[in-house]
Amino acid sequence: MTRQFDIYRTPLRGKEQRPFVVVLQSHRIETQTRVCAPLVAEKFIVDGGRLTPAFTIDGQRCHLDPTDLAAIPIRLLRHPITNLEAERDRFIAAIDLVFTGI
Repeated sequence: MTRQFDIYRTPLRGKEQRPFVVVLQSHRIETQTRVCAPLVAEKFIVDGGRLTPAFTIDGQRCHLDPTDLAAIPIRLLRHPITNLEAERDRFIAAIDLVFTGI
């Protein structure tokens, strides 16, 4: 089962720049895809404060890019590395900023 805030190695192109993705979609909504956002390696992103919170995953510091959402087929999301449910407020704050501006 894919859970909200699970972190996966990116199944997409550009793995050096975007080594991970985070599932933002609630696990209560069952579809064949999951809405995800990339976690961008720190050297490839300008810190945008609340919009791009930083996380350390597998020893690599990355920033959420909530402006680049994608629906990724769940068949490509295998073996979560970790789950960042404890950081829920930071993810929600970034998503709120994208969609509401506040």
